[in-house]
Amino acid sequence: MTGFVLYIHVLAAASWVGGAMLLFVLGVFMRDKEAIRTVYHHIGPLYGYFESVVLFVILASGTYLYMAYGLHYLWNGPDVTLSYYLYTKIYLVLFMVFITVVHMYISLKAHGRERTFLEKIISRGTSLGIFVLNLIVLYFAVQIGTIL
Repeated sequence: MTGFVLYIHVLAAASWVGGAMLLFVLGVFMRDKEAIRTVYHHIGPLYGYFESVVLFVILASGTYLYMAYGLHYLWNGPDVTLSYYLYTKIYLVLFMVFITVVHMYISLKAHGRERTFLEKIISRGTSLGIFVLNLIVLYFAVQIGTIL
């Protein structure tokens, strides 16, 4: 069972990171502002709902794996390196969930209308934050997998 849950966790994480990278790269490299608006208008809400489900799967499967592998005993355990990577990853994921909620709130609130200047700044800042955090969390996940 744990192997299957790990598979689902990795699949969901790949969907999360891959989708976020695709939309981020589109936003950076597409030069036609109208094309960007059109793409985000059509893909954004669908992606947001898909990513909400994927994020739930990541959090649920991650919690299961955390308990199944007995990692909750590592808080003050002997393996300082694993404990550091694990808890840093958990804190980063929680922060990423927070900025994802902010990003989705702004995106859904402004869907179908022109965003205000503040909404643009918050939306772009959270998008960049999610992108960077994805890469950092992925690094920590690889380190944890290497140790385990």
